[in-house]
Amino acid sequence: MTHRAAICLSLALTLFMFVSMPVYSAEIEAKSSITKATVYANRATVTREASVSMVAGAQTIVFKNLPETLLTDSLRVEGSSSAKVTFGALSHKRVISKDLTSEREKELTDKIQQLTDQVSGIQVQKQALQARRNFIEALGKQAADRTNEEISNLSLNASSWNEAAAVIQDNFSEILASNLALDIQMRDVNETITALKRELNLSRTGQRSSFEVHVPLEAASAGTLKIALDYQVPNASWKPVYDARLETADASLAIVQYGAVRQNTGEDWSDIKLKLSTAQPHRGASLPDLTPMWVNMWDGSPRKQSRMMRSMGASSSNLMAADSMEMAYASAPEIIQEATFQAAEIETGGYVSEYSIPANATVLSDGSETKLMVGRFETDTALNIHVKPQLSNDAFLVAQTTLKGEAPLLPGQVSLFRDGAFVGQSTVPMLRAGESHALYFGVDDQVSVTRNVLTDERKDAGIISRDNELTRHYVTTIKNLHTWNVNMVVEETMPVAQNEKIEVEVLEKHTTTGYVSDYEDVSGLMRWEFDLGAGDETKVNLGWQVNWPKDHNLSGL
Repeated sequence: MTHRAAICLSLALTLFMFVSMPVYSAEIEAKSSITKATVYANRATVTREASVSMVAGAQTIVFKNLPETLLTDSLRVEGSSSAKVTFGALSHKRVISKDLTSEREKELTDKIQQLTDQVSGIQVQKQALQARRNFIEALGKQAADRTNEEISNLSLNASSWNEAAAVIQDNFSEILASNLALDIQMRDVNETITALKRELNLSRTGQRSSFEVHVPLEAASAGTLKIALDYQVPNASWKPVYDARLETADASLAIVQYGAVRQNTGEDWSDIKLKLSTAQPHRGASLPDLTPMWVNMWDGSPRKQSRMMRSMGASSSNLMAADSMEMAYASAPEIIQEATFQAAEIETGGYVSEYSIPANATVLSDGSETKLMVGRFETDTALNIHVKPQLSNDAFLVAQTTLKGEAPLLPGQVSLFRDGAFVGQSTVPMLRAGESHALYFGVDDQVSVTRNVLTDERKDAGIISRDNELTRHYVTTIKNLHTWNVNMVVEETMPVAQNEKIEVEVLEKHTTTGYVSDYEDVSGLMRWEFDLGAGDETKVNLGWQVNWPKDHNLSGL
């Protein structure tokens, strides 16, 4: 092969290698920051925005240091530019790091390490002071020995001895003062370390990996691209909480809704636009398939019957416990009212409600609660006094509240205020426009209630009667000590048979008329509602009788 042919072959191979090599587009890191977030019941959609200088042609925008809990299926990108830009398919990868990836966690860890090193430095200074003290104590001992020799030889120089003692005293004073200052400094540093560790425990994620998201694009020309990346993360939530403020003078009730937001995603949300949504993406988009509902004959074994009776008893006791808790909540001590907050804009169109907080908000990634005002609900309210004499001789002030407007009232905890005083806490269910709920506002001491048993008589089966019989008669005396009329609601329960051989009868001659039986489909619940004038007194009677076969026992009474 000639020299010229060799050169041509070399150039051809070089050209072939150049053409066959893959062309990698330039990577541009997006210096992004979180600008907004939409919070759901158990997750959040976070938006990061960046401004990127593009070149003409193919390139890849890279978002780095994204949280390792990121839900990759939720990744979405948008952008705008004066140049024509075409996005390619997003890709992501996990990056493992030996260091913590949460900025706040890393910052707190570094501060704690710096302060720990400072404590070590203080301890070194204390050790140096102790060595100096030991040296001076040794000198003092030597001086004392020499003084004793001079005294025995009658050659003591008092002036020199006094000067030496003064030097030792000054040095000891300086050492002790320096040691005290170091102790105070160490105490302050240790207190700061303790506080930082508490904060670190709240914001700890332990994340030592992160995600990178690559956004390939083709730009027709150079320019600036404004790009936004959306992704969902867990460990974020919000819940509605309420203040219910009742003014008894005009029976007006104001319900104020707040959103209590928490997050521990590993990223602080600083000065961002925040939106609270009632959507629940975690619950899925469709219903599961129905399966056959098999039934079979029951053998009536005592074990199964006992289990069934226990479950029935549990349901009844749960109802009693719920009523007791409601009354307990209504007797909580008074506290100071909370300050007002700026209200949110409520969007109720479609199938979900969204609350856009008007001012930018900050929610730290430490699990602490940030309380934001959502808005006020309009209601129609009627006041009445509820009495349940089977449970208590206390009368409770109740606001029967009907929701107005379009926005639903979500389930949540409510703080109850009566004439500006905090009286307790309760809960509210989901309420839609036109639906009602009773809110208890504590004991009304101006209504006196007394309940007595007039008859409690049992007759066992004998020659004349083949059935056992139990008769009871109660009377509840109610007096209105107010100087105005009140609307009274009295509720009592009577026995309900779960066996066809048991007969239960209301004794009409011993029962006050005007009652509603099985109120709100609760078996055996009887309800009286009436007006009671100022200073008036009335009695509510209830009598019933239960019959059951002889040689059988009756449970529940």
